[in-house]
This record gives sequence, structure tokens and C-alpha cells, in this order.
Amino acid sequence: MRLVRFQQKPGESRIGAMVENSHFVELQAPKAANEPLITFLNDAHGEEKARSAVDSGLKMLKNGKSKANGSLFKLDDVTILPPIGRPSKIICMAGNFEEHLKEGQGLDRPFPISFLKAPTSLIGHRAPIHYPRKVKLLDYEVELATIVGKRCKDVSKSDALGYLAGFAVFNDISARDIQFTEMKRGFCNLGKNFDTFGPMGPLLVTPDQAGNPDDLGMELRVNGQTRQFASTKQMVFKTSELVEFFSAMTLEPGDIITSGTPAGVAIYRKPDKEPYLLKPGDIIESKIANLGRLQNTVVEEPRY
Repeated sequence: MRLVRFQQKPGESRIGAMVENSHFVELQAPKAANEPLITFLNDAHGEEKARSAVDSGLKMLKNGKSKANGSLFKLDDVTILPPIGRPSKIICMAGNFEEHLKEGQGLDRPFPISFLKAPTSLIGHRAPIHYPRKVKLLDYEVELATIVGKRCKDVSKSDALGYLAGFAVFNDISARDIQFTEMKRGFCNLGKNFDTFGPMGPLLVTPDQAGNPDDLGMELRVNGQTRQFASTKQMVFKTSELVEFFSAMTLEPGDIITSGTPAGVAIYRKPDKEPYLLKPGDIIESKIANLGRLQNTVVEEPRY
């Protein structure tokens, strides 16, 4: 299934299943569910309900009802929220692609090295990325987001994929000046965690439709220019290895583990990084095969 979380009015958290690339049909969201997509997926009849709804949506489209009509919507006519609203943790890999390690004069990785990203950083498809006034070097990082579907601890690599709800596109926005200052002391916190620094979506794609998570093409463009182009098959630690490793602590439904990013980030561009760093007005498109295209625009931070 390819699922979305959306709203038409502020405060809503409604869910839907994609009928085709531009249309989706609304599903009945579980009542009082903190993460409605995860709750829906864990319903024993969830897949049956979704398939029935998608069949109805296909009939509506066939009959020429291409605009929002009852339970059928166009992606462009609603606000698409990140698939997960408030995970207990977002675990981000630091250096998991060979070429990215090389461009950053990387270190050996005897085991996965990570940092935590704040749930308050999450935003959805087409939501603006705020350029904080105190930041000087703003950067992008396309990543694969692995979404935990079932509570688990100390799972084996062979069983790891069975605990997943699905996958999504993720963009680890980074304030490099603050990040690198923090890292001199061995920390990585605020530089990765400003509000809006975690674009995610537009879809949650279940494992049966996502394909092999360790062999998906990745691309990030800024204003139509390709900046990153790679594949998850270049990951040092594969998806099941990451789930196995991080399940040493309890993983909760809705938790997110990201893949790390491939080479091509702005900060390591030579001889001059300045033309590649993000600035207000830039349009970022992050794509992963089978998972869709996530688009966000950089804007100046609003004054509250």
C-alpha cells in the first residue's frame, strides 16, 4: 500500500491510500490513534479495507471524477502531513555511504554511528523549510526513512524487516556551521534539530510495494539541478542491520531510522561550496524509487 496522512483544516490527522500518482482515497482513521497510519496497518483487516477503498477510487476516476469528490482527493488539493506525526525517536545515521564518508574525510565505521533528530523537526510534502536567522551554512541530505510498525527489542537481522510498517523519503536538513562547532566537542544536536529540519513523505509505502530497501535509487535536486544521485545499495550498513543494531533499545511503533546520505552534499563541494548551499527561495526535490517525490521550499524564518 501507498498511504498518506493529510488535513484540510488545521489540527486534522486524516489518512488515505493512493489510487494513482496524483489521487488518493480517504480511509477511516482509527479513533484516538496517536499514529493513525501505524494503527491502521496493524489492524488485521486494514489491508482489506484499503484495497476496497482503492477499488472504489479507481471506479470514480474511471467515471471522470478526477477532482476531490467525497472520499477521493488530489494530492495538490490538501495539506500533506509527514506520514508519522510524533515518533518517540528519530534515529539518524551519520556516515553510512562510502562516497559520502570519503568526501567528508570519513572515519572507519566498526558499527553504526548515529544521532537523534527531534520529532518537532518533522514537516510534510510542500511544507516550507525555515532558514534560521542564526544559521550561515544550510545544507540538504536525501535519506531513506525506515518506519517501525511493531514494538520490538533485540531483534535478529533475519527477523528485522518483519517489524517494519514501511518506508518514506526523508531530508536531513543541516545547519553545518552549528553542527560542526558542536562536533568539535563530540556532540550533534541543534545543528540538526531546528524546526522544519525534517521533511518527510509524501507517502508511507509498505514493504510489499517498496521493493528491496537496500537497492533503491536516490536523487536530490535543488532548483531542478541534480545534487545527489546514488542508490541505497551503497549503504555500508543495510536496513536489517540498522534495525537489529538499534533494537538494543526498545523501538516503538512509528519510530524512524534513517539511512544516512550519499555523496553530493553542499558543504563538501570543491573548490567553492557557496553556490551549492541552500538559500531562501530554493526548491528541493528529494526522490527515492518506488517511494515518491518530496518537495519543499526554503524560506526565511518567520518572526513570531
